[in-house]
Amino acid sequence: MATAIRPLRRLHVGLESTPGTLVAATRQLIGAGRLNEEAEFYRSTYPSGLRATPGGAGVVTRRGTTLSWETELTAEEILWPLLTGIRGGVTPTDDDGLKTWTFSPELATGIPTIDTATLEFLDSDGVSNHYYGEAGYAFTRSFGISWTVNQIATLTWEMVARARQSDTPTAGLTPYSGRVPLVSNLLSVTIDSDWSSLGTTPVEGVMRSATFSCTTGLDANYTMDGRSDADMVRHQVNLLSGTLELVMELNASTATYFQSFRDNDLLFVRLAQTGPSNRLVQIDGCYRFSASPSFSEDNEQVLMTASLEAVIDPTTNNIFQFTVQNALATA
Repeated sequence: MATAIRPLRRLHVGLESTPGTLVAATRQLIGAGRLNEEAEFYRSTYPSGLRATPGGAGVVTRRGTTLSWETELTAEEILWPLLTGIRGGVTPTDDDGLKTWTFSPELATGIPTIDTATLEFLDSDGVSNHYYGEAGYAFTRSFGISWTVNQIATLTWEMVARARQSDTPTAGLTPYSGRVPLVSNLLSVTIDSDWSSLGTTPVEGVMRSATFSCTTGLDANYTMDGRSDADMVRHQVNLLSGTLELVMELNASTATYFQSFRDNDLLFVRLAQTGPSNRLVQIDGCYRFSASPSFSEDNEQVLMTASLEAVIDPTTNNIFQFTVQNALATA
């Protein structure tokens, strides 16, 4: 019998109507990663009357599932970490066929709205599925986007879910029609002094790379509820946080950001990643310096790295806003 091969690996996802109630998947996602089954055990160490390791097989005290995934940044796949990690229940506005999705995190409630998903993951040889796992109540714990000049932007995210289930994979799913990997060189960065002026002052001709990371504050919540799978009952909510690292050539313009560090200024940064057919992935955020700017060299060019952490803007109470434009009416 043939072994499973990587090109036939599949990840399917579907939005749940009720968290944890499994649904048939609706989308196949492109990327690399895997579904990881978690189990913790209790194995007795009390003396057994014999001079060897006691405890037998033991018992399972906790089960769960995580998904680690990496793909090209597209205006389609980005919807999944945003819907399941930042703000659920979002529907796009329509402007002559162009769909605009806006994700503003709820910061004034301990019960933010998020969507959950059913995950289907399989490794196959084309005839037999040598591994198949399905897990519900999946939500995003963290995600990140990385841009490097002359390369494709990349998207990574991690999801948490209930214990693995066994079922039949949804058949006939294909990747998003017309998905286009977004090119790092088409990223524009603006840095301004307040939220209302976001997008006003471009950083031109110097940006080498940018790395955005977000921890959603969502995680598994285990309580004693008699679940036979010994998995999470629901999710818990902690602080939303994020970081941004910008690597820029040092010139008279970027030197002003070193002065912003000295002055302990807040920076209001817009990352606007554009693509064909008016595709857009845009991240607005309020940041402060988390460390002194650092310096390096590339040939004879001096580079400055600004390390920033997201913080609530005291004027508007915003920390992030995410905007996505694509042709999708539903994720």
